[in-house]
Amino acid sequence: NLAFGPSALNDLAQAFDTAWLELRAWGIEANTEQQIKCIKTKLAQRIIEYAAEGEHDVEHLKVFGLQGLPHVCAHRVRLPRHGAR
Repeated sequence: NLAFGPSALNDLAQAFDTAWLELRAWGIEANTEQQIKCIKTKLAQRIIEYAAEGEHDVEHLKVFGLQGLPHVCAHRVRLPRHGAR
């Protein structure tokens, strides 16, 4: 039972959008809608999870979201390690 106010929702959306743009810039190799859905879902879940713990910084939310992806979707999508571009 989570509830976020308008400002927090804006932060969540901004963190998600900037993370997704970063993934695309990394050259994400997602060839199917199922792969993209997996990545977007996990990214959103991670960002919401961290926000629920009280984090409000957009950059921190973005980084936390990205950190969870290689382990969850690695069998479907190859991602470079964070920081390696």
